[in-house]
Amino acid sequence: MRISVGRRVFKNSVDARSEMNAMFAKLRSIHLYAGWLFVLVFVLTDQYMRHVIHPAMEADPVLRYSIRANHIYILLFGLLHLGLGAYLQISAKARQQRLQLAGSVLLLLAAAIAVAAFFFEPKVGENRPAVLAAMVAAVVGAGLHLLGVRGETR
Repeated sequence: MRISVGRRVFKNSVDARSEMNAMFAKLRSIHLYAGWLFVLVFVLTDQYMRHVIHPAMEADPVLRYSIRANHIYILLFGLLHLGLGAYLQISAKARQQRLQLAGSVLLLLAAAIAVAAFFFEPKVGENRPAVLAAMVAAVVGAGLHLLGVRGETR
């Protein structure tokens, strides 16, 4: 019996399953590395706030709160990815694995959007579409991860 996973064809289900397990083991590593990367970005953006934009932040409290919020979002994503990297349990069902993979992609995208928003999005005003997009992607990604483990007992 031949089984295809993506573009690869395997002779039996054991080979296909081991290939999927290897791919998802890499996913845990990706989350760990991304988590440490975003924690490092958090530390670096703190230095940026202290040494580059500190006078502007002190002059305008709305700007200060907005920049601090973006800064904390970066930490949130770093810790979220560290947690996923440490505790991610891949479902045994292929459909739920795909949900988890989609959730991981959305969470990685959300973190990248949050970092971009810190530097490029206007910091004053209520209209902040990049931060909104990052938060929506994070909620959907986390929801997909929850759906990916629904009904499984550990």
